[in-house]
Amino acid sequence: MIGNLYDHKFETPFNDPELPNWADGYLDKFCDLFWDNTWKEGDEAIASLEIDMLADRYAYIKEGMALRAFQIYKLYKNLGYKSFKEYCLKGLKKSVYYVKRVIKAAQISWSLMLEGFTELPDNVSQAQKLASSASQISEEVDETVSCWQEVLGKAKQESKPITATYIETTIIGETTPPLATAKLPRDVWDKLKAQAKQQGVKPEKLLEEIIGNYLDGSSEPETQTEPEPEPPLTTETQVNQASLVEWESDLQQLVNQHFEECRESNTISDISSIREGESSIRQPPT
Repeated sequence: MIGNLYDHKFETPFNDPELPNWADGYLDKFCDLFWDNTWKEGDEAIASLEIDMLADRYAYIKEGMALRAFQIYKLYKNLGYKSFKEYCLKGLKKSVYYVKRVIKAAQISWSLMLEGFTELPDNVSQAQKLASSASQISEEVDETVSCWQEVLGKAKQESKPITATYIETTIIGETTPPLATAKLPRDVWDKLKAQAKQQGVKPEKLLEEIIGNYLDGSSEPETQTEPEPEPPLTTETQVNQASLVEWESDLQQLVNQHFEECRESNTISDISSIREGESSIRQPPT
Protein backbone atom coordinates (compact mmCIF):
# COMPACT_ATOMS: atom_id res chain seq x y z
CA MET A 1 0.00 0.00 0.00
CA ILE A 2 1.25 3.46 -0.82
CA GLY A 3 2.72 5.22 2.15
CA ASN A 4 3.14 2.09 4.27
CA LEU A 5 6.83 2.91 4.88
CA TYR A 6 6.48 6.60 5.59
CA ASP A 7 4.11 9.49 5.04
CA HIS A 8 5.46 11.17 1.91
CA LYS A 9 2.96 14.07 2.10
CA PHE A 10 2.17 13.89 -1.62
CA GLU A 11 -1.50 13.26 -2.31
CA THR A 12 -2.12 10.12 -4.36
CA PRO A 13 -3.40 11.12 -7.81
CA PHE A 14 -6.28 8.70 -8.22
CA ASN A 15 -9.01 9.05 -10.89
CA ASP A 16 -6.74 10.28 -13.68
CA PRO A 17 -6.27 13.91 -12.59
CA GLU A 18 -6.22 16.58 -15.27
CA LEU A 19 -2.70 17.93 -14.98
CA PRO A 20 -1.10 20.57 -17.23
CA ASN A 21 0.22 19.12 -20.48
CA TRP A 22 3.79 19.87 -19.36
CA ALA A 23 3.42 17.93 -16.09
CA ASP A 24 3.55 14.36 -17.38
CA GLY A 25 7.12 14.03 -16.17
CA TYR A 26 6.07 15.02 -12.67
CA LEU A 27 3.40 12.33 -12.58
CA ASP A 28 5.93 9.77 -13.84
CA LYS A 29 8.33 10.80 -11.08
CA PHE A 30 5.59 10.41 -8.44
CA CYS A 31 4.86 6.90 -9.67
CA ASP A 32 8.55 5.99 -9.70
CA LEU A 33 9.11 7.16 -6.14
CA PHE A 34 5.89 6.46 -4.28
CA TRP A 35 3.91 3.97 -6.36
CA ASP A 36 6.45 1.62 -7.91
CA ASN A 37 9.17 2.41 -5.34
CA THR A 38 11.89 2.08 -7.98
CA TRP A 39 14.50 3.02 -5.36
CA LYS A 40 14.07 -0.51 -3.96
CA GLU A 41 15.80 -1.88 -7.05
CA GLY A 42 19.25 -1.12 -5.63
CA ASP A 43 22.16 1.28 -5.92
CA GLU A 44 21.79 1.84 -9.66
CA ALA A 45 18.20 2.99 -9.27
CA ILE A 46 19.15 5.36 -6.45
CA ALA A 47 22.06 6.71 -8.50
CA SER A 48 19.63 7.34 -11.36
CA LEU A 49 17.42 9.38 -9.04
CA GLU A 50 20.42 11.44 -7.99
CA ILE A 51 21.30 12.12 -11.63
CA ASP A 52 17.76 13.38 -12.19
CA MET A 53 18.12 15.76 -9.25
CA LEU A 54 21.43 17.08 -10.58
CA ALA A 55 19.82 17.68 -13.96
CA ASP A 56 17.01 19.60 -12.29
CA ARG A 57 19.59 21.62 -10.35
CA TYR A 58 20.88 23.00 -13.64
CA ALA A 59 17.51 23.21 -15.38
CA TYR A 60 18.17 26.82 -16.38
CA ILE A 61 20.61 25.55 -19.01
CA LYS A 62 17.90 23.67 -20.91
CA GLU A 63 15.55 26.60 -20.43
CA GLY A 64 18.13 28.98 -21.86
CA MET A 65 18.71 26.74 -24.87
CA ALA A 66 14.98 26.56 -25.62
CA LEU A 67 14.58 30.33 -25.22
CA ARG A 68 17.51 30.96 -27.56
CA ALA A 69 15.98 28.65 -30.16
CA PHE A 70 12.68 30.52 -29.93
CA GLN A 71 14.60 33.76 -30.33
CA ILE A 72 16.87 33.05 -33.31
CA TYR A 73 14.51 30.75 -35.24
CA LYS A 74 11.46 32.91 -34.45
CA LEU A 75 9.49 29.91 -33.24
CA TYR A 76 7.17 32.26 -31.37
CA LYS A 77 5.50 33.10 -34.70
CA ASN A 78 4.13 29.56 -34.85
CA LEU A 79 2.35 30.32 -31.59
CA GLY A 80 0.80 33.50 -32.91
CA TYR A 81 3.19 36.09 -31.46
CA LYS A 82 4.56 38.88 -33.65
CA SER A 83 7.86 39.39 -31.85
CA PHE A 84 10.13 37.78 -29.29
CA LYS A 85 9.31 40.61 -26.89
CA GLU A 86 5.58 39.92 -27.19
CA TYR A 87 6.19 36.21 -26.63
CA CYS A 88 8.20 36.90 -23.48
CA LEU A 89 5.65 39.32 -22.02
CA LYS A 90 2.42 37.57 -22.97
CA GLY A 91 3.43 33.94 -23.50
CA LEU A 92 6.01 33.46 -20.76
CA LYS A 93 4.84 36.31 -18.48
CA LYS A 94 8.49 37.34 -18.11
CA SER A 95 10.42 40.43 -19.12
CA VAL A 96 12.79 40.33 -22.08
CA TYR A 97 15.52 41.45 -19.68
CA TYR A 98 15.02 38.35 -17.51
CA VAL A 99 14.76 35.98 -20.48
CA LYS A 100 18.01 37.22 -21.98
CA ARG A 101 19.70 36.79 -18.60
CA VAL A 102 18.63 33.13 -18.61
CA ILE A 103 19.96 32.67 -22.15
CA LYS A 104 23.33 34.22 -21.25
CA ALA A 105 23.62 32.14 -18.08
CA ALA A 106 22.87 28.95 -20.03
CA GLN A 107 25.55 29.81 -22.58
CA ILE A 108 28.10 30.38 -19.83
CA SER A 109 27.41 27.11 -18.02
CA TRP A 110 27.23 25.14 -21.27
CA SER A 111 30.73 26.38 -22.17
CA LEU A 112 31.95 25.27 -18.74
CA MET A 113 30.51 21.79 -19.30
CA LEU A 114 32.34 21.57 -22.61
CA GLU A 115 35.55 22.38 -20.72
CA GLY A 116 34.97 19.32 -18.52
CA PHE A 117 33.40 20.84 -15.41
CA THR A 118 30.83 18.68 -13.64
CA GLU A 119 29.98 21.32 -11.03
CA LEU A 120 28.47 24.49 -12.45
CA PRO A 121 26.89 27.73 -11.21
CA ASP A 122 23.66 26.78 -9.46
CA ASN A 123 21.51 29.51 -10.96
CA VAL A 124 21.30 32.44 -13.34
CA SER A 125 22.64 34.95 -10.82
CA GLN A 126 25.77 32.91 -10.13
CA ALA A 127 26.50 32.37 -13.82
CA GLN A 128 26.09 36.06 -14.60
CA LYS A 129 28.24 37.10 -11.64
CA LEU A 130 30.96 34.71 -12.84
CA ALA A 131 30.92 36.26 -16.31
CA SER A 132 30.86 39.87 -15.12
CA SER A 133 33.64 39.27 -12.59
CA ALA A 134 35.81 37.45 -15.13
CA SER A 135 35.42 40.32 -17.58
CA GLN A 136 36.93 42.66 -14.99
CA ILE A 137 40.05 40.53 -14.87
CA SER A 138 40.70 40.85 -18.60
CA GLU A 139 38.81 42.47 -21.45
CA GLU A 140 41.01 40.90 -24.12
CA VAL A 141 40.98 37.25 -22.97
CA ASP A 142 38.02 35.24 -21.71
CA GLU A 143 39.02 34.20 -18.18
CA THR A 144 35.71 32.53 -17.28
CA VAL A 145 37.14 29.00 -17.17
CA SER A 146 40.15 29.85 -15.01
CA CYS A 147 38.04 32.02 -12.72
CA TRP A 148 35.50 29.24 -12.18
CA GLN A 149 38.30 26.81 -11.41
CA GLU A 150 39.61 29.28 -8.83
CA VAL A 151 36.15 29.61 -7.24
CA LEU A 152 35.67 25.83 -7.01
CA GLY A 153 39.12 25.30 -5.54
CA LYS A 154 38.80 28.01 -2.91
CA ALA A 155 35.27 26.95 -1.91
CA LYS A 156 36.44 23.37 -1.41
CA GLN A 157 39.50 24.46 0.56
CA GLU A 158 37.46 26.75 2.82
CA SER A 159 34.42 24.42 2.98
CA LYS A 160 32.13 27.31 2.06
CA PRO A 161 29.01 27.33 -0.11
CA ILE A 162 29.26 29.04 -3.47
CA THR A 163 27.07 32.11 -3.84
CA ALA A 164 27.05 35.00 -6.29
CA THR A 165 28.77 37.19 -3.69
CA TYR A 166 31.39 34.51 -2.98
CA ILE A 167 32.14 34.26 -6.71
CA GLU A 168 32.66 38.01 -7.02
CA THR A 169 34.82 38.25 -3.90
CA THR A 170 36.99 35.33 -4.95
CA ILE A 171 37.64 36.66 -8.45
CA ILE A 172 38.07 40.41 -7.95
CA GLY A 173 38.67 40.57 -4.21
CA GLU A 174 35.76 42.83 -3.39
CA THR A 175 32.04 43.19 -3.87
CA THR A 176 30.27 46.12 -5.46
CA PRO A 177 27.52 47.67 -3.31
CA PRO A 178 24.31 46.16 -4.74
CA LEU A 179 22.30 49.39 -4.74
CA ALA A 180 22.84 53.02 -5.65
CA THR A 181 20.39 55.88 -5.41
CA ALA A 182 18.67 58.34 -7.72
CA LYS A 183 15.52 60.40 -7.33
CA LEU A 184 12.32 59.88 -9.28
CA PRO A 185 9.36 62.26 -9.49
CA ARG A 186 6.77 61.37 -6.85
CA ASP A 187 3.97 60.51 -9.30
CA VAL A 188 6.22 58.15 -11.27
CA TRP A 189 7.41 56.41 -8.11
CA ASP A 190 3.83 56.02 -6.86
CA LYS A 191 2.76 54.43 -10.14
CA LEU A 192 5.75 52.11 -10.01
CA LYS A 193 4.97 51.03 -6.43
CA ALA A 194 1.32 50.42 -7.30
CA GLN A 195 2.12 48.21 -10.27
CA ALA A 196 4.83 46.36 -8.34
CA LYS A 197 2.31 45.64 -5.58
CA GLN A 198 -0.14 44.18 -8.11
CA GLN A 199 2.60 41.95 -9.55
CA GLY A 200 3.76 40.87 -6.09
CA VAL A 201 7.31 42.19 -6.46
CA LYS A 202 9.32 45.00 -4.93
CA PRO A 203 9.29 48.30 -6.87
CA GLU A 204 13.09 48.24 -7.06
CA LYS A 205 12.93 44.84 -8.79
CA LEU A 206 10.33 46.02 -11.29
CA LEU A 207 12.35 49.15 -12.06
CA GLU A 208 15.48 47.04 -12.51
CA GLU A 209 13.71 45.03 -15.22
CA ILE A 210 12.39 48.16 -16.93
CA ILE A 211 15.84 49.77 -17.03
CA GLY A 212 17.44 46.43 -17.93
CA ASN A 213 15.23 46.21 -21.02
CA TYR A 214 16.14 49.79 -21.88
CA LEU A 215 19.87 49.19 -21.61
CA ASP A 216 19.76 45.82 -23.37
CA GLY A 217 20.70 47.47 -26.66
CA SER A 218 24.32 47.25 -25.53
CA SER A 219 24.28 43.45 -25.85
CA GLU A 220 25.82 41.60 -28.78
CA PRO A 221 24.02 41.95 -32.14
CA GLU A 222 21.90 39.05 -33.32
CA THR A 223 21.79 38.89 -37.08
CA GLN A 224 19.03 36.28 -37.21
CA THR A 225 16.71 38.06 -34.82
CA GLU A 226 14.51 40.98 -35.64
CA PRO A 227 15.75 44.02 -33.72
CA GLU A 228 13.67 45.23 -30.81
CA PRO A 229 13.12 49.01 -30.83
CA GLU A 230 15.05 50.61 -28.00
CA PRO A 231 15.33 54.24 -26.90
CA PRO A 232 18.72 55.80 -27.79
CA LEU A 233 21.46 55.45 -25.16
CA THR A 234 23.63 58.32 -23.99
CA THR A 235 27.27 58.31 -25.12
CA GLU A 236 28.54 60.65 -22.43
CA THR A 237 31.13 59.16 -20.13
CA GLN A 238 30.57 61.53 -17.24
CA VAL A 239 27.38 62.69 -15.64
CA ASN A 240 27.20 66.29 -14.52
CA GLN A 241 24.27 68.00 -12.90
CA ALA A 242 22.64 68.95 -16.20
CA SER A 243 22.91 65.46 -17.70
CA LEU A 244 21.53 63.93 -14.49
CA VAL A 245 18.37 66.02 -14.82
CA GLU A 246 18.07 64.94 -18.46
CA TRP A 247 18.55 61.27 -17.48
CA GLU A 248 15.85 61.44 -14.83
CA SER A 249 13.47 62.94 -17.40
CA ASP A 250 14.23 60.10 -19.83
CA LEU A 251 13.73 57.57 -17.05
CA GLN A 252 10.35 59.04 -16.21
CA GLN A 253 9.29 58.72 -19.85
CA LEU A 254 10.60 55.14 -19.88
CA VAL A 255 8.56 54.13 -16.85
CA ASN A 256 5.45 55.85 -18.23
CA GLN A 257 5.93 54.03 -21.54
CA HIS A 258 6.14 50.74 -19.65
CA PHE A 259 2.83 51.46 -17.94
CA GLU A 260 1.19 52.21 -21.31
CA GLU A 261 2.45 48.95 -22.81
CA CYS A 262 1.14 47.03 -19.83
CA ARG A 263 -2.30 48.60 -20.18
CA GLU A 264 -2.40 47.85 -23.91
CA SER A 265 -1.58 44.18 -23.33
CA ASN A 266 -4.17 43.90 -20.53
CA THR A 267 -1.56 42.85 -18.00
CA ILE A 268 -2.50 45.32 -15.30
CA SER A 269 -5.73 46.54 -13.74
CA ASP A 270 -6.64 49.84 -12.09
CA ILE A 271 -3.80 51.21 -9.98
CA SER A 272 -4.58 51.34 -6.28
CA SER A 273 -3.45 54.12 -3.97
CA ILE A 274 -0.34 53.54 -1.84
CA ARG A 275 1.52 55.36 0.87
CA GLU A 276 4.01 58.06 0.03
CA GLY A 277 7.71 57.66 0.62
CA GLU A 278 11.17 57.80 -0.81
CA SER A 279 13.13 54.71 -1.85
CA SER A 280 16.38 53.69 -3.51
CA ILE A 281 16.74 52.63 -7.13
CA ARG A 282 19.61 51.95 -9.43
CA GLN A 283 21.98 54.75 -10.30
CA PRO A 284 21.94 56.30 -13.82
CA PRO A 285 24.63 55.07 -16.24
CA THR A 286 27.97 56.87 -15.85
